Amino acid sequence: MHIAGRDEFFRLQKDSKSSQIQRIVNNIFFHIQPLNDRYPLRNFAQNVLARFREQIAIDWNKKYKESIIGFETLVELPRTGEVYKRDGWTEVGQTIGYTCKRVAGKGTDSWTGKRVWNTTELRPKRVFCRNL
Repeated sequence: MHIAGRDEFFRLQKDSKSSQIQRIVNNIFFHIQPLNDRYPLRNFAQNVLARFREQIAIDWNKKYKESIIGFETLVELPRTGEVYKRDGWTEVGQTIGYTCKRVAGKGTDSWTGKRVWNTTELRPKRVFCRNL
């Protein structure tokens, strides 16, 4: 809900933030490994990201009956997010680095399991956003 720089980038309004944020796709994990030390074509990762963006816009609308307004992703340091930069994403901030995991037990809200925040080992991430 609170990601550094994202609200400003997408111009999210406080009174409608929860409905707007549901139209931003979070690219949670993106990792491409070469096969036999090679990629199938030049700028392969950038091409995969472009196709992802095109397809997810179609799939999102089909499933949720709403159009998306953009994309966000987090890149763990020391990585630079170069592939996102090449695909036209904008670095908008950096997280503090808190991590959260769920453990067995009853949560205090609708989550199943308790959420435990790790504040001893901070792992900051770069925040990148891109408009549709």
